[in-house]
Amino acid sequence: MKKRYDVIVVGAGPAGATLARELARDGIAVLLLEKRKLPRYKCCAGGVTVRGSRLLDFDMSEVVEDVVYELSIAHGLGSPHLGRHVEPLIYMVMRDRFDSLLVRRAAEAGAVVMDEQEVKQIRADVEGVEVSTVDNAFCARVLAGADGAYSTVARKLDMGRAADYAAAMEAELVVAEKEMARWRSRVGMDLGCLPGCHAWVFPKRRHLSVGAMCRASRASDLKCCYHKFLGSLGIGDYTTTRVGGHLIPTCRRGALFYRDSALLLGDAAGLADPLTGEGIHNAILSARLAAPVIRSSLGLGRVELREYQLAVEERIVSELAMARTLSRILGRLPDLVVRMLDSDHGVWQAGFGLLRGDLDYAAIEKKLGGFRAVFDFMSRV
Repeated sequence: MKKRYDVIVVGAGPAGATLARELARDGIAVLLLEKRKLPRYKCCAGGVTVRGSRLLDFDMSEVVEDVVYELSIAHGLGSPHLGRHVEPLIYMVMRDRFDSLLVRRAAEAGAVVMDEQEVKQIRADVEGVEVSTVDNAFCARVLAGADGAYSTVARKLDMGRAADYAAAMEAELVVAEKEMARWRSRVGMDLGCLPGCHAWVFPKRRHLSVGAMCRASRASDLKCCYHKFLGSLGIGDYTTTRVGGHLIPTCRRGALFYRDSALLLGDAAGLADPLTGEGIHNAILSARLAAPVIRSSLGLGRVELREYQLAVEERIVSELAMARTLSRILGRLPDLVVRMLDSDHGVWQAGFGLLRGDLDYAAIEKKLGGFRAVFDFMSRV
């Protein structure tokens, strides 16, 4: 016999765990499924921006590995430009511990959590959904796919995503204590260490996370970019404990985020930022946008998820379009962008405001007089 719930959420990352908690707190019967055994390691830079943390209504300090106040930004492995803010910009986390905290909060709110449950079959229509794993079967009125860039929910329900993809790789490096001290509270980035690529170093409690990202069409350049950047850091002896890679999907206008009784969240919906590759903020935000729509549908007795589509388009997709334009500027003229950090303090302040949530892309665009105007101007410089 199929076990019945009001809502089934597939994927126990930030989007899925947040949605499960939001709904369970209202007494909605929620099942949260995760295909791997929890807690599970996830290849991720592990940066939760302050604006992302503001979407959580509980203390996350128990899983914070470091607090970033400084950004060190270079171009083409050249001399870095250093900017410092008096307040935190990014909280460094390991995703296994961060996601476990969110899942624990969901369980405490009343959500049923089941790990090692890989979804094999899905049937969904306006009447509800049926989900089957290897050894269980469930049914519900609503299904939420929060199962990442390789979403089984999107694939099984033929919810083809209109998305662009970036490819990323990352390694966890154990380094000498003096190197850890050098990077404490500081994120390092290089824009254009190879054309179309950027790289980063994020400090954690006991190691450094070093990675690189580029358009998926240039994925063959990733290893070269990573090693060039790593060599430029001058960190001396180190031990690599983990290496991984993944795709980062960013939707385009016209993407569909729901179908019948199912909807997509976070990376499953392609909501990563095309400029930074960061996806945690929009994952949590998409869950916060989905919760009231699902709650309303269940209260009305009929599933109607179109309001979620509209909310994501207004709050997230419009921002992603602006970020994509900025990304093109950065990709074409990274050296000029980096030089502006020395000549215009407002560029630093705009970046700090974006990370902290004091500004969004729309506000930055307004300050600059339009991104396309900036692009045209810089192209002529």
